[in-house]
Amino acid sequence: MKMSKGINHLQEESLSSGYCRDISRSLGDEEQKTLYAKLGDILLTQTAGEFGFCGSTSDYCGVGCQQEPCFAPPPANGVSVDEIVTQEFFNGIIDQIEIGSVDDSRREIAAFFAHVTHETGHFCYIEEINGPSRDYCDENATQYPCNPNKGYYGRGPIQLSWNFNYGPAGTAIGFDGLNAPETVATDPVISFKTALWYWTNRVQPVISLGFGATIRAINDALECDGANSATVQARVRYYTEYCRQLAFYTTTKAQNCGCSPDLCCSQFGFCGSTSDYCGVGCQQGPCFAPPPANGVSVDEIVTQEFFNGIIDQAESSCAGNGFYSRGAFLEALESYSRFARIGSVDDSRREIAAFFAHVTHETGHFCYIEEINGPSRDYCDENATQYPCNPNKGYYGRGPIQLSWNFNYGPAGTAIGFDGLNAPETVATDPVISFKTALWYWTNRVQPVISQGFGATIRAINGALECDGANSATVQARVRYYTEYCRQLGVDPGNNLIC
Repeated sequence: MKMSKGINHLQEESLSSGYCRDISRSLGDEEQKTLYAKLGDILLTQTAGEFGFCGSTSDYCGVGCQQEPCFAPPPANGVSVDEIVTQEFFNGIIDQIEIGSVDDSRREIAAFFAHVTHETGHFCYIEEINGPSRDYCDENATQYPCNPNKGYYGRGPIQLSWNFNYGPAGTAIGFDGLNAPETVATDPVISFKTALWYWTNRVQPVISLGFGATIRAINDALECDGANSATVQARVRYYTEYCRQLAFYTTTKAQNCGCSPDLCCSQFGFCGSTSDYCGVGCQQGPCFAPPPANGVSVDEIVTQEFFNGIIDQAESSCAGNGFYSRGAFLEALESYSRFARIGSVDDSRREIAAFFAHVTHETGHFCYIEEINGPSRDYCDENATQYPCNPNKGYYGRGPIQLSWNFNYGPAGTAIGFDGLNAPETVATDPVISFKTALWYWTNRVQPVISQGFGATIRAINGALECDGANSATVQARVRYYTEYCRQLGVDPGNNLIC
């Protein structure tokens, strides 16, 4: 599996969401197959990470609260997962988990096993084919240093890969992920725990958006948005079949449209008739009319005084002082008419505060245009074949939100109108295009989750290297900027500030 990497932060030298690899695996013998037969021992043992911040609201005293006075948790829904994951259902895979309603639980179980089926070939494979020959060490993830004698290729039910996944997974589960990653292929309980760790931290938060969102959370860059329709369709087939087996009807029938005339094609390419399909992002069919823009004038909120209050904190010698401007931001904004114009006026103010909080953090108050030491780093993902790298170009962090990686530069360039793969430096030389890349990433990756709170925007921008305790200091820094800008704009920051 693979989560899309998006943003590289200049000063903390961090990347966005980490990912695991989705490719064929080497055939295991019967003894290897039995490693997967112990799901019942550990399926219900996973817990959420704790963040260690102090406060008195539900963000602090609610789920995951470590010390009193904690709020009482919401009651479990009474679903017995073992009664749904019957031996017959489990064998049906090997032979060839959500809070809410019973149907929600069944959908989540179907989704989990659909991805596991796809990743392991019906529980046939434990390790990635040719995995040892591939380099899954991201040297920029310095908090998870690679052991040069170890390989961080795909292993286990959901094919965990990369050092920045093995490290935190090992810490959370209780094994040495960086120095003994092979444990995932030898201990069946730990193997399933890595899958459940990834699921509960990366996939479960978006499952309410539909099965398409879980595909994006697992292998976005290499499958979604037309990158590999065949594998997406395969995942959907498993999901719909398992929903059928679990006696739950789903309207999800197809990927990348091709829906019947009475169904909508959702933003993720699935067919259905509810707001998940016909609402925001609907591509074809009887789409619901989008909610009207709220009439907010962003330029009246992002005043010159507000903008200067950020950039004036940068040193006069900073490159950004001659590059970033309110005028360039407003010109770029003309191409993104729904930025900060959805919901109430307070929603607009919160979105503006969130955007500029992240921009402040990423650029050091508009000081930096390019990532420090960026040219020395390799941000070419050769597996993203639809966005082939130019060997003479670097896809390191640039611009207000530090766009990085070829699989972001490619589609951003196509959408905005510049050659992102052959001229990525444009993001550091044209201030309007630079702001457009930030707004492109924001409206496509961040805006869809902003209703979940500021913490969800952190996860969308740099989740793998900051959230779930990975880097509490940078999370706190982002929150400080956000709450300060909310104060300046006269709006309550809301709940769920951390990730």
